[in-house]
Amino acid sequence: MIRRTHPVTIFANIGRFLFLLLVPLVRSLFYIRSGFFAWLEGAWVDIIVLLFILALAVLRWWCIYYYFTPSAIHIHEGFLLVRTRSIPYQKLSSIYLEDPFWYRPFGAVTLRLDTDAGSVKSHDAILVLKKSAAVELLQMGGIRQSLESLTHQQIFMSRNLYVVILSLITTNYFAGVTFLSVFITKVGDILGEEIAGRVYGTLAHVAQLVALGIPPVAVFLAVLLLLGWAISFARNLIRYYNFCITRAPHRLFITGGIFVQREYSVLFNKIHFLDIQQTLFTKILGIYSAYIKCSGYGKSDDIRPVIIPAAGKKAYRQYLQKLVPEFLLSERTIGPNLFSIFKFIIDPLGYLLADPLLWWALCKLLPSWESLITVVALLLLVPILWFLCLRVADFLQSGIGVQKDCYTLRYSKGFTLHTVVVHRDKIARVRCRQSIIQMGDDACDVFIYTYGEGLTRHHLKNLPRQEVCRLFGLDPRKRHRFSLKSLVREF
Repeated sequence: MIRRTHPVTIFANIGRFLFLLLVPLVRSLFYIRSGFFAWLEGAWVDIIVLLFILALAVLRWWCIYYYFTPSAIHIHEGFLLVRTRSIPYQKLSSIYLEDPFWYRPFGAVTLRLDTDAGSVKSHDAILVLKKSAAVELLQMGGIRQSLESLTHQQIFMSRNLYVVILSLITTNYFAGVTFLSVFITKVGDILGEEIAGRVYGTLAHVAQLVALGIPPVAVFLAVLLLLGWAISFARNLIRYYNFCITRAPHRLFITGGIFVQREYSVLFNKIHFLDIQQTLFTKILGIYSAYIKCSGYGKSDDIRPVIIPAAGKKAYRQYLQKLVPEFLLSERTIGPNLFSIFKFIIDPLGYLLADPLLWWALCKLLPSWESLITVVALLLLVPILWFLCLRVADFLQSGIGVQKDCYTLRYSKGFTLHTVVVHRDKIARVRCRQSIIQMGDDACDVFIYTYGEGLTRHHLKNLPRQEVCRLFGLDPRKRHRFSLKSLVREF
């Protein structure tokens, strides 16, 4: 039986055709000098445009419908370019049911479906449905019944203290600043530029009051970053609050959220790898966060694909045993030799050298800005030294371990330490790169590519080539070519 999406999508569709409002806007510009009545005489044009926008929104809603069979869901959309998709239930990697508070008065929810064959950036299918229709669809796939039968067998519900810790370590200053800037700009567009000017003026005034000998511009940037951090932290806390995860025989069920209640269903054999992450700060505190890589989970709204927000070493290993026992974590058996530490710290050492040189050059070029340049140069030393310490920690833990068919890869990326557990079947390709410098001790950089929506690359530095070849079944007699590009990268 053919079913249509919830009528509330008509309002969302109107936004797609708002560009047509340029027609009455341009007409108003022509008639604004002729007086109100002259404009009113041609108001029928504006009315026609508005009705046309509404008709297009309704037509788009009418032309999207779906129906399901015992084995698949079929989605039809489009009125000029018609597209039909069929998604078998068994191919669904993850199902995301979103229940935002602004849809609740209408009884609507958003259902997002994903498979391994879809796009990396967008969901395979997004349907806004009545909640009863979404539940019925999930029941057809045998998913919703499993969830309801397991609600009393909850395996892990994170204490909200751990959610706070996760929000702290995943807070992005610049995402918060961007959100704040866009919010102020939009308020200015609605209420007038004077409002936006006053907000920025207030921030500048606060910066002047608390400067205490520090350049006001530097204090203004610090205040802006602090506000951005606070906003990003609050958004993360709202997303992950009341986090709960349940393990079924073949699925993980994940729920959480305050204003937008989220419910994920992840098919276990579609999980590509397990990723245990630490920052330098959480490593010092002995706190671990665990994530999974699975098509669809964490794809929208900057949601991170977390399964354990934060836990100590003993606790997180116990949770992993209950939630993902198929991923066997092992100690490293291959690691870099002692003399390869330079390979790990060369980047932060380069930044540490460049910082005073750049400070000196900018002070010569812009002497009137010397005080601000000095403050910024000193502030930059903090993340550089932090990065240096993290790379030392990376050197101490980096390497590969194996247990049965599960490989444990330890490496760093940016300011995060990763411990990735991946099954042999999920590895698409292994590549070794050896430079002239690495030929001395027969070491190499290892690039491991894993399956998913696209390939994910894991880069491990300066491991013994012979042992890597034996571990992955490569021919150790084959010499690895190097290029001028890889040589320049070494220096």
